[in-house]
Amino acid sequence: MRLMLLLCLFYSASMQAFGEVEKRWDFKVLLNGREVGSHSFVVSEEGGRRSVTSSMSLDFRVLLVKHVSYQHKANEVWLDGCLAEVSSQTERSGKSSWVRATLVDTGLSVTTKAGIEVFPGCARSFAYWDPEWLRGENLLNVETGKNLAVDISRSQSTTDNITHITIATPTADIHLQYDAAGDWLSLQTKLPIAGELSYQRY
Repeated sequence: MRLMLLLCLFYSASMQAFGEVEKRWDFKVLLNGREVGSHSFVVSEEGGRRSVTSSMSLDFRVLLVKHVSYQHKANEVWLDGCLAEVSSQTERSGKSSWVRATLVDTGLSVTTKAGIEVFPGCARSFAYWDPEWLRGENLLNVETGKNLAVDISRSQSTTDNITHITIATPTADIHLQYDAAGDWLSLQTKLPIAGELSYQRY
């Protein structure tokens, strides 16, 4: 037991020595107030590089008839606030899709089953885990590979210092909340037909 404790302390000290910081967010996902799955994010940071791993699992029925099963995993690499690599795999009710993206001279080259598209400049995804990186007129959906037009607005509650961010997309608005330190607390949006989807931290 003492040896295990020493090894854990050594590992922690080593990570700090090399400047690596890791943070995790675990959410239960609710649909119309009923728990239907989970979504987890792990962000590792070292210098100007961030590695992001996310995993989502959902299982529910729409209007008590259509069964929806959803599994999504994504890995992202960010360099100095811009996407440099993306790899994602999604299984939705028996249908699979994937996205691969790499940084090239002209921008971020995104490959899907439909083909290759290059998005110039600093590409960013829906980086819910860092409110300061939720900026721009377009955000990459790492599930579909589409660079969506967005309108991002912010406000802060004077009573509890909670920051509210709304991302308006062509299909739905996404509402996010952060505490005074900028830590991500929750998410709410509406799914067509299915209803209100929300995240609650474990």
